[in-house]
Amino acid sequence: MPRFYVNFRSGGSTTNDDQGIECATLEDARKIALASAREVLADNIKSGSQSPLEAVIISSESGQELMTIPAKDALPEPLK
Repeated sequence: MPRFYVNFRSGGSTTNDDQGIECATLEDARKIALASAREVLADNIKSGSQSPLEAVIISSESGQELMTIPAKDALPEPLK
């Protein structure tokens, strides 16, 4: 099963996932990444972060960026 890495970009810098997740498809990894992004955004709001989440970047085992998800895409539709 392929391993995907869910990286977070905030304040112009990227925090890289060093463990990764095993998922059958990129779409499965996207769903997990969106759930993680929602948790990070909630923490950003609660703490009044000055550098909130900008995007989630899913990469392959080789480090290739496969998908970039803007943070706003993790918000419920009425908040976009």
